[in-house]
Amino acid sequence: MIDALILEGRMVIMIGKNFELIAGAACLNFTNTLGGARGKTNETEYLKNYQDLLNWNLLAGLLSAKQAESLELKSKDHQSEANKVLEKAKELRESIYHIFSAIASGQIPPNSDLVVMNRELEHGLHHQRIVWTLSGYKWGWEEPTELDSLLAPIARSAADLITSADLTHVRECASPSCSWLFMDETRNKSRRWCNMKTCGNRNKLKRFRSRHVRNE
Repeated sequence: MIDALILEGRMVIMIGKNFELIAGAACLNFTNTLGGARGKTNETEYLKNYQDLLNWNLLAGLLSAKQAESLELKSKDHQSEANKVLEKAKELRESIYHIFSAIASGQIPPNSDLVVMNRELEHGLHHQRIVWTLSGYKWGWEEPTELDSLLAPIARSAADLITSADLTHVRECASPSCSWLFMDETRNKSRRWCNMKTCGNRNKLKRFRSRHVRNE
């Protein structure tokens, strides 16, 4: 995990160690910026300020270091606006979570959450451009200059996923103490845990202790 980024000889962005990009889709990774299980006592917020939001976007590859630095400087001059963008980001995150959590359990997503996602799409997609890369032409984004420029790529990722054949691969961690989402790319579609090193191992240990108690 990256601890810091050095730009032009100085540290400009600290990367939150709680951010894990294990979901397989940017929008699902974004929903996982809330740790633990939603509504439970172990719920943990990782997006505590606009800087955290920048950190996640930088780590997820949605911003360059130079772009992150520019938005960081602007956020310090417009703190009230930055705080409002953070709240909008959390609202979008929870709507994306509700949409894909419902889909993962075979239910129809709440329309109110689709409204939130569509609102951000409507607001942000006019910043998209066709750009040339070494691998050919693809969709890209104009230079992000507004503090809320961070939200459009996340909403676009959610829109791409919900309209793709990969939608059937969306899963929610089976642990009762976790609500992280992920893409199940296993051959037999048997993945149950967001991360075997954490939730998977905890469940294995719990089952082992339960069997040990029963055998005593």
